[in-house]
Amino acid sequence: MKPSELLESHTAAGTRYKAALTELQAAFIDSAAHDMALDNKNVPVGPTPVRSFFGIPDSIPWPLRHGQFAPGSGQNWQDASRARGNELIDAVTAEAA
Repeated sequence: MKPSELLESHTAAGTRYKAALTELQAAFIDSAAHDMALDNKNVPVGPTPVRSFFGIPDSIPWPLRHGQFAPGSGQNWQDASRARGNELIDAVTAEAA
């Protein structure tokens, strides 16, 4: 492998990483929001307990940040999860009997 090829493959790996981290963030926020909505006592989903994450970080965790491809903290995961969860709760309507 030539040095120029190494740089190209590094860029490709970084591009994939950035896309994967973006998807991880979106999926985490959406999943946490659904957990919150299902755990809401005003949403009639039955007695099944909802298991969720052990904690919701306020942003991209430090070990997942990358100096070149993902240096920032991203959006606030807690605020985004709460907002999406409230949207889901507001969208739930009682099923017809």
